[in-house]
Amino acid sequence: MARHNRRLPRLTACTLLPVLLGLATATHGTQTYRWVDERGRVHYGDTLPPQAREPVLLDKQGRTVRTMSRPGSPTPATTRPANASDQRERQDRALLATYLDEAEIDLARDRALAQERARQDSLQAMIEQTRGRLARFKRQANQYALAGQPIPATIEQSVEAAQREIDQLTELLARSERSAEAIEARYAAFKQRFRELKAQMREPASASPSANGGRGQ
Repeated sequence: MARHNRRLPRLTACTLLPVLLGLATATHGTQTYRWVDERGRVHYGDTLPPQAREPVLLDKQGRTVRTMSRPGSPTPATTRPANASDQRERQDRALLATYLDEAEIDLARDRALAQERARQDSLQAMIEQTRGRLARFKRQANQYALAGQPIPATIEQSVEAAQREIDQLTELLARSERSAEAIEARYAAFKQRFRELKAQMREPASASPSANGGRGQ
């Protein structure tokens, strides 16, 4: 009796890419933007709203990488798979074709986490810089108050703007931390499913006649 190879076929990189993107979708908005709204207020975020003015892309140190000519491209509509079982089968095949063992899954997880942690470091540095500006504006305001003089409106506006920037950056940092938690959970699910699939592939082999020493006619 001929032995049948029950291993799932490997896919090409072009076929795997959309499937793996579906598997690994997360809040991987690792880019940070700064823009100005219609009232002249500065905002930070990982996506650009349609009404954003003067949008720029920032690097990990909060420095301008490039000026954006327009907000980000619209997200293409995704199509729903024909049925859930077909989608799961494609994902299983992609999982087995992408990783040789659980150690490779751990490595992919660590790389994804490293990117998110680098973004957190960048956001934290931007928060500290903005806190420094806020402290400077507050000292200026305090000097006017001690001298019995009215605080200039420009200083008050600068204090408000700096505090608003800190709040926005802090929210982005919290979002990035939640994203890191999601990465941990997602790759743990990958590893568990990988283990299940490998076990399923071993079971038919151990129960086949050839595995028990039988031979076909």
